[in-house]
Amino acid sequence: MHVAVCGELGSGCTEVGQILSEMLRIKVISSASVIKSIVIDFRAVDPDESLGEFERHVASGEVDLDKMIAGEIDDLLEQGDTIVEGRSAFMLLKKRGVLKVLLVSPLETRAKHIAKTRKISVEEAEEAIRVSDGERQHMVDKLFKSNWLDPHNYDLVINTGSRSHKEVAEQIYDDLKKRQTNSS
Repeated sequence: MHVAVCGELGSGCTEVGQILSEMLRIKVISSASVIKSIVIDFRAVDPDESLGEFERHVASGEVDLDKMIAGEIDDLLEQGDTIVEGRSAFMLLKKRGVLKVLLVSPLETRAKHIAKTRKISVEEAEEAIRVSDGERQHMVDKLFKSNWLDPHNYDLVINTGSRSHKEVAEQIYDDLKKRQTNSS
């Protein structure tokens, strides 16, 4: 079983992914862990390459980070049941056999969450959200020619604005179990 927990920045993908991972007893993959693995692999090819040089390769277009992320996720999915959360989860939008979940939340709620977790002002959090959401749209449009917030791309869309992360994880868990029962 594979679950993609996609969402707007600050909607709780990381927290929900972690709780769901504990409930299902399967690994969760975050964008940070995927990128870290890519950088380590990249440095293994060229050990003298610094992170800054890697970033320059990405910025110049010499390295397509989105394709590298997609390849790394494909490798990780082959290792067994997995939850992919956050930006990397969008790489699974067109994959079969994946429960695709979109988490959304009002901007104010998301900004407060990001401000708290990153220890920045709400205004800085709103700017980070604007940039991140724009990057997510660009990535999904580039890879799939699709709107990342189109509910038709997902099996389940949940507004996390008035629910706890645990309640959201429980809803996903219940939906996943129902789908498994119905497919048996």
